[in-house]
Amino acid sequence: MDSETKKLTPLKFLPDRQDTPWGSIEYKLADLGFIDSMASEGWLGGNTLSDIMQTYLERVSGETSFDWYGTQFPVLIKRIHVKGRTPLHLNPNDESAEQRYDAFGKTALWYVEEAGKEAALYLGFKKAVGAEQFYNATLDGSVDSLLHKVKPCKGEFYLITPGTVYAAKDVTILEISEASELSFNLETDLEEAFDLIDLGAWINPLPRPQGSLVVSLPQFTANCIPLSQALKSHRDLDDTFLLYITLEGEAVIEADNKNYNAGKGELVMVPAEVTDFALLPAAPGTVILEVRMDPRPDDDIVSEPVDDGSQD
Repeated sequence: MDSETKKLTPLKFLPDRQDTPWGSIEYKLADLGFIDSMASEGWLGGNTLSDIMQTYLERVSGETSFDWYGTQFPVLIKRIHVKGRTPLHLNPNDESAEQRYDAFGKTALWYVEEAGKEAALYLGFKKAVGAEQFYNATLDGSVDSLLHKVKPCKGEFYLITPGTVYAAKDVTILEISEASELSFNLETDLEEAFDLIDLGAWINPLPRPQGSLVVSLPQFTANCIPLSQALKSHRDLDDTFLLYITLEGEAVIEADNKNYNAGKGELVMVPAEVTDFALLPAAPGTVILEVRMDPRPDDDIVSEPVDDGSQD
């Protein structure tokens, strides 16, 4: 049996750390060209994610993902360790990114892994601001007085929607997003990104929790699952990759009589082709985050989460 017909197995990847002036970024799963995750074990060990996608296509990502993203793996997972404070940033939406830069936009889900004594998230504005007011505030250093400031706690989720200005301080974040690093630093790219800014008051875009569901977007769906007993999957009709990140404890993925361990903070990809497997807790209090892509409407170009009226 040659490699192109050999059955795929769950995959683990080597992390890639990049230092920044304010901390570091650890890419846990990335198919970005300049960052290309490498499989760490198994018969595909030593192959990059982009090579695996080029060879196995929808067998890895599923037909829905392949129809929308082609041979690029559609999701980016990274750990952001902020020692000081990040600059103020903004992400474009899919439509603007495609029209201006021939790239994907970026919607991101943040999970707070650790929050220091000075931890803070800056998400949008306290109240609607005028364009001139915001512009002048960025120049004279008073912009913080306009921003909606949140004191994050370990275990919380935040959704960073396109157009939202954001920054972080003294916090470690697990970020799940579209496979894009197209983001504007408003200290250096303010003129280029100015017309993309949402100047309205920040409204919490995350819906109220419903069971394990954290958020369901066209770009990805995320479920937070307390793993107190074995869960078996028989997904004959399922059409998506599955990513499992252990948030607490330790998990084991059992497939084809082999075990794939995922300690706290580790990620395992279950390719779409792997339909029969089990999730097992290997330590008390195990919690896993499942990331997947569900079918998208044929006419969907860019979609925002529904506002449920809740606000922090």
